[in-house]
Amino acid sequence: MSSPTESAAALYTRWTAKIATAGIFTVVGWLPKFTGNAGPLVERLPGGEPAVLTIAAIELVIVVLLFIPRTGLFASALAVLSMLGAIASHVGPVGFDGDFMGVFIMALVALATSSTATALEWKTRQSPTPAAA
Repeated sequence: MSSPTESAAALYTRWTAKIATAGIFTVVGWLPKFTGNAGPLVERLPGGEPAVLTIAAIELVIVVLLFIPRTGLFASALAVLSMLGAIASHVGPVGFDGDFMGVFIMALVALATSSTATALEWKTRQSPTPAAA
């Protein structure tokens, strides 16, 4: 959904942030978890494989919802919450050693992109609509 008062730069930035968030969620998130390439995470995360598969399902739903105009704000806000949880899990049981440091950095990047998308989605919805003629 694009507001009539949204600038082209804001529109491109909003969609770039949404695409970057979806890309990170796919490459580092749901895809490796569903394909069985998250073994070390399964070992460290409380709840094991069921918890990892639940997180993967949530990430996949977020990716789909990001590209539906009516659900963009909800999806980007949910992505922010998901990344806050990912960051907290790294500070807690998952840690930073080995490949987990790279995944932690990607979580920080995804937090930045999803926060940008959320702010711009919110601003789009708050823009005044022109008066009907």
